[in-house]
Amino acid sequence: MANATQSRPQVGGLLTIILELVVSIAGYYCLRAVGIGVIWSLAIPGIVVGLIALGSTIRRRRLDAMGILVLLELAATLGLSLTTGDVRIAACRQPLYVLIGGVFCLCTLLAARPLTATFIGSAATFGDPVRAKAFEMAWQESPDYRRAQRAMTTAIGSIMVVDSVLRIVVIYVFPATRIDLSLLLSNGAGIVMFVLIGFVARAMVMPARRIVLDNVEQLKAEAAQ
Repeated sequence: MANATQSRPQVGGLLTIILELVVSIAGYYCLRAVGIGVIWSLAIPGIVVGLIALGSTIRRRRLDAMGILVLLELAATLGLSLTTGDVRIAACRQPLYVLIGGVFCLCTLLAARPLTATFIGSAATFGDPVRAKAFEMAWQESPDYRRAQRAMTTAIGSIMVVDSVLRIVVIYVFPATRIDLSLLLSNGAGIVMFVLIGFVARAMVMPARRIVLDNVEQLKAEAAQ
């Protein structure tokens, strides 16, 4: 299962993006509630997540392409927002993370396996070698499984890209003096995105799941003979 092992850094990069979004949204409103300025309320959560990502990289002694993009984007938006004083640049950090994740997701369609195939193949085996073999069989032997995984990766990546562009437009439609309102609407769009991805993934994963479960039953039957 070398592919599953190799995919972990990529998955870790995506989890860093999700962590940044959660911490940034919650951290911003908490800091604003205690009187911290807008730019620092946007910057401090990003710095915290950057330190967490850096610590994780040091522990793994490995930095994947996604992690590099996240850290570079964090440094760029924090630097620009602090030097220019433009709160909208700082506010765009969250949708830019989503954009990075969406583009990365779509780019994996050009790789040996799309992101959903590598993620599900490593995360849904639960350490069971039979399930791990069933996932590998599904990818190697079933064109329907491969089509389902590519379709799911395409759908999730496209949703993320469209959402990020929409959120950036929302932030710049409003003047900087109304950043709280634009952030509220932008974050609302982000929540809708996660809900939509959940529904789409749940619906699209079912055909692939049935193929894997059939393989599990086949492998168990062969082992019992």
